[in-house]
Amino acid sequence: MRWHRQDQHPEPISWVILIVAALISLIGPSLLQADLIKLSNGGELRGRIIKNPMNKGAAEEWIHLETLTGARVVVHQSDTQFVTIRSLTVEEYEGHAKRAVMTVESQWQLAEWCRQKSLSQQRQVHLMEIVEIDPTHAKAQAALGRVWHNAEWIDRDELMASRGYVKYKGRYVTTQELDVFQQTTDELDQERAWYKKIKLWHGWLVGAQEERRKTAVNALKQVRDTHAAPALIRYLCESSNADVRLLGSTVLSTMAGHRAVSGLVKLTLLDVDSEVRFVSLNGIQPENFESAQPVFIKELKSASNTVVGRAAVALVRVGDSKAIAPLIDALITTHRYKVRSDEPVGETYSFGTDGSFASGSDSRLPPDVELALRTGQLPQGVIVLPSPTTANLQKKMVLVKVQHRNHDVLTALRKMTQQDFGYEKRTWHLWWAAEKTVGGSDKPFPKK
Repeated sequence: MRWHRQDQHPEPISWVILIVAALISLIGPSLLQADLIKLSNGGELRGRIIKNPMNKGAAEEWIHLETLTGARVVVHQSDTQFVTIRSLTVEEYEGHAKRAVMTVESQWQLAEWCRQKSLSQQRQVHLMEIVEIDPTHAKAQAALGRVWHNAEWIDRDELMASRGYVKYKGRYVTTQELDVFQQTTDELDQERAWYKKIKLWHGWLVGAQEERRKTAVNALKQVRDTHAAPALIRYLCESSNADVRLLGSTVLSTMAGHRAVSGLVKLTLLDVDSEVRFVSLNGIQPENFESAQPVFIKELKSASNTVVGRAAVALVRVGDSKAIAPLIDALITTHRYKVRSDEPVGETYSFGTDGSFASGSDSRLPPDVELALRTGQLPQGVIVLPSPTTANLQKKMVLVKVQHRNHDVLTALRKMTQQDFGYEKRTWHLWWAAEKTVGGSDKPFPKK
């Protein structure tokens, strides 16, 4: 690795890096400028990137960095992974975060500091830490957008969605109201007409008469009018029969517009049949990628780890640079699973690495957790503690909390960026900040 002081001839000087590293560790990150050089060996240098006054207009092979003490270090481009120009506020945050202790008071103080400095993502991290320590902390729960419902804190949007409401222009409305707001009378009339036809053909499709079934299949395959999409979703895509859902997905794939896309996205994320999911994802046309991408990004925060993985896979196809930061955040996610048990109150529960229950009872892990155990993601097994809210019940719910390293998310990042920093979220975020500084946040990425 090549280093030199600015007033010297460029040549390797290995001891310089040791001195600089020592200065940085003594000064502390909160006192330094915000610029950061990520070295090829994994180390970091922080200070202020300056222009080389002796090399005006020429291509920079050496990066000049000035520390707070005034010392200058020059690093060759080939010895770096990337350079990030960062806000001093972010640098100050990292210093505060390293000194913060894992108590409610300390984490709340840091969360409030982040709020004052408009660091919303960092604030979210510390609010989550608070509710992990103290789930009854009402201010932190409210700041996370959660409400108290059925003896637990849940996301307000999820609660309203479970009641059939969606957010429209800052207020909650029913899906039917949303349709009315967004559609003209003529459009609604056309949709109603298609409901009658699709309902009839669906009846023939699942009926006993072979000729009518063939007629229905042929008629459905000819449908191109996007006004038919809601009826197709209602009668075909929500069918319990996988072949019927596959037909619905195939028909929607031939249509343009957001109505068809919503059905394809839902099938891609939630359908239990892999062929239906594959056809649905590939049925989203390039002109509809922009409208599909926000839904997949949102589902990277899904309570279901399976859905998180499917959303990541989908973003490889439909995503662009807007998906990079959310994918980085989803590299490692924590999920909670409730398991009902008849065991006496106060016991703990152990699940072996093969998913077996240690006591031999009828308790079962959710599929996601069992899969993680059986595929080696949880080499130490799982210990389940009883939920305090159900401690006095004869049949209690026990809570399993599992942290997943999401391979599908990492694979998506690798394919979209041609980079690989493993599950190191911080390094990914630093690299992405450097990329946006150099190339802009909307540049495309190569896809395999």
